[in-house]
Amino acid sequence: MKDKLLSILKYLFFLGIGIAILYAVFKDKDLEKMLADLQNAEYKWLVFSMVFGYAAYLFRGLRWLLLLEAMNYKTTANHATQAIAAGYFANLIFPRAGEVVRCTSLYKVTGIPVNKLFGTILLERTIDMVLLLTCICLSFLLKFQALSSFFGTVFSSAPSGEISTGKLIFIAIVIAVPVAIYLFRERLQKSSLYQKVIGLARGVKEGFQTAFHMKQKGLFAVYTLLIWIMYLLMTYICFFSIPETAHLTLADGLYITVIGGLGMIVPVQGGLGPYHAAVTLGIVSIGLTETTGATLAVLIHSAQTIMILITGIIAAIVLSFAKRKASHNESMEQASS
Repeated sequence: MKDKLLSILKYLFFLGIGIAILYAVFKDKDLEKMLADLQNAEYKWLVFSMVFGYAAYLFRGLRWLLLLEAMNYKTTANHATQAIAAGYFANLIFPRAGEVVRCTSLYKVTGIPVNKLFGTILLERTIDMVLLLTCICLSFLLKFQALSSFFGTVFSSAPSGEISTGKLIFIAIVIAVPVAIYLFRERLQKSSLYQKVIGLARGVKEGFQTAFHMKQKGLFAVYTLLIWIMYLLMTYICFFSIPETAHLTLADGLYITVIGGLGMIVPVQGGLGPYHAAVTLGIVSIGLTETTGATLAVLIHSAQTIMILITGIIAAIVLSFAKRKASHNESMEQASS
């Protein structure tokens, strides 16, 4: 009961943060113009955005297969892609729960150990972070003035030389956690949680090692590049949905993709609020109005949210049938033996 209450409070806390940020984004905006722009938007471009978004899932699924094959585990591209879709769907409800749902979904269908799956996902996240940093550097070269303006706006509210409460909390955690682990190390080593963590760490280690044993490293790199091209296109194509942003270039698309990605890092359900704030500030930094930025943010975010909902529901159905089939086959094998 206590755990459920904490989960509910955590959910409401992050949702509250998202709503508060969303309110700040739309406050004092020309809502009448926003509504008019949304009504007159060319929604066919948003459909293309959804297609590119799902294509990123497909390439993620194909890339995941290469990692699993390097560990001598077999599954299908369909099951891998559906597990990925289920993970993104879970993130709409519980931030950062997607990785767990993705692993458990595929485990129930294939029997591949969760710790091994989680190891491959951590490897993917590391690679994606490197790609995000690369895109930030590229954006900095292509859109130096805009990116400087964006970060200047974000960090201008912090008084110089003053340590924020958040920084103090972070420093306290960094000091307290190692001290607590050292003081209670003997008790921790005897606990079942410790054994589970050790088992998870071994699986994670093996997952990272798969990168060095892949036979198709070039194909892995191609899939990774295609994933990020899809991310770029699913943002860029939305520029054509309203006249104010139709003139923006592919470089602008990369810049807004990066800015939106930074907003999605904040652990709020589906990026609701932080994504809108980031994209709005990004659009303003390239010389357009806040109203235009907020409108574009709503269009891009809505298109991808609808795509995640549709594909998530489909994934739940497909994986449910696959799980039943796997359970049936297992029962038949046990009966025959």
